[in-house]
Amino acid sequence: MIRVIFIVISLLLILAGVVGGLYFWGIDPLAKLGIDNPLSRSDAPPPAPPPPPPPSYVDFGLLMVPVIQNHEVRKQAEMIVRLEVDPKNKEIVARNLPRLQNAFLEDMINFLGSTVQPGQPLDTRAISRRLMIVADRTLGPGYLRNIVIENPNLK
Repeated sequence: MIRVIFIVISLLLILAGVVGGLYFWGIDPLAKLGIDNPLSRSDAPPPAPPPPPPPSYVDFGLLMVPVIQNHEVRKQAEMIVRLEVDPKNKEIVARNLPRLQNAFLEDMINFLGSTVQPGQPLDTRAISRRLMIVADRTLGPGYLRNIVIENPNLK
């Protein structure tokens, strides 16, 4: 009886060595026999989509706007404007920069003249939204993603 147990254990060890060796060489012996191996299945999530391209900017430059109240220049607003665009629209926006400068200046003269209060800082969110509307009217919708206003200053 002990001989039979010894023979069975030795055969199982040889079989385990053969299967392990085949796995080591990259062959799945259980798949060749039609046995589903739960360890060979990969439950890895699908790869993440590629990250969006980094934002592309067109530098508008310094926008200086006179604040006209009661028919005279009371203050002067200065801000650095950067236009966030799709990389494919960068050339079109850069070519139409003079049109945008004219439209932005015209609208900001009217807008800031009625909204600037003494002792209050410039509302950059409102100005950015307003400039987006003007840009969509001037260039058409979809050319700009966002307008970034840096260093707003009221002198």
